[in-house]
Amino acid sequence: MWGAKMSEWGSGFCGFGPSFGHGPWFLGWLFPLLFWGLIAYLIFRSFRYLFSGRRSGETDSSFEILRNRYAAGDINEQEYTEQKAILGRK
Repeated sequence: MWGAKMSEWGSGFCGFGPSFGHGPWFLGWLFPLLFWGLIAYLIFRSFRYLFSGRRSGETDSSFEILRNRYAAGDINEQEYTEQKAILGRK
């Protein structure tokens, strides 16, 4: 079955020599490998972003810093409530 096409599609297909896909030598498998590696990396990063508790932790730490500044007397009550409202909107 495939043997009949070997004269047409032999190892010198398009003059590139033996390859594992489209392109010369290692490029035939390098680009698909990089493409799927990038896709896997993006999926991994999106899952990590969606399922990590980091986003809420950043907000909580901002409120905690604000509370500590208020408790230490660095800011007054009016500044505290204004900044708390600003942080609540984000």
